[in-house]
Amino acid sequence: MKIGGFVSPLFIGLLLAAVSSGCAPGSEPEIAVGMDGCASCGMVIPEANQACAFKVDRDFHSFCSSGCLVKEFEARRQAGMPPPDALFFADFETGALVRENVAIFLLTNRIPNVMKWGILNFADRQRAGAFQEAGELMVDWAGLRTLRGEVDRVLEVVLTPSGLVPEVLEFQKGQLVEWTFRGQDLVEDVTVALRGYEELGEIVIPASGAAVTTRLLTERPGEGFPLVRVDSGEVLGQLRVRGAHTADEAAP
Repeated sequence: MKIGGFVSPLFIGLLLAAVSSGCAPGSEPEIAVGMDGCASCGMVIPEANQACAFKVDRDFHSFCSSGCLVKEFEARRQAGMPPPDALFFADFETGALVRENVAIFLLTNRIPNVMKWGILNFADRQRAGAFQEAGELMVDWAGLRTLRGEVDRVLEVVLTPSGLVPEVLEFQKGQLVEWTFRGQDLVEDVTVALRGYEELGEIVIPASGAAVTTRLLTERPGEGFPLVRVDSGEVLGQLRVRGAHTADEAAP
């Protein structure tokens, strides 16, 4: 950005990062640190290596942090608005912008971060791993949305010796669901998994009746995703996700 004949070094750095990553000028946001305001919280963007942005039509919306971007992304989704056309996150080490399909996010409160969201962006898993310590999570964009997004439905299900109650769970594609599992009359802890949504991982449901809470982002539609007992493969219940498989199917 040119100010009174002076070109900001931060602007030059971000422009060079765009060129070096193979993107043509204008295809990435131009984030002026210390000048541009966050489109979510309104704070002047303070750090080049934690800034991010998304593109809607021809307009870029800049954010001080990935937490603020997630907040606005979720607000658009829950308002029924189409998702942004592209998302960009600054690498914590270099400040270079990377797209959401390659970005990796380290969840940490140990390293100071803007707005104390506890999220740092990295260009790849190896970069993030160099900063990670025991107990800290690394997630991709879908994982970040799952952990930090706005929940659409809260649901409690009960696992009994005869199966899941309710037995069939129905959701709409794109919903973020918070599940609470409880065991009832179980003689031992039961480990379950949802086939077709392996990112949910294995969930141990205690025989004690203690609650276990997890989240699921229903991105893949289908008529029958079985919830199975890991040790035996027994089907305990079923998940159904309504919605279009492709953008063409969703078009009116």
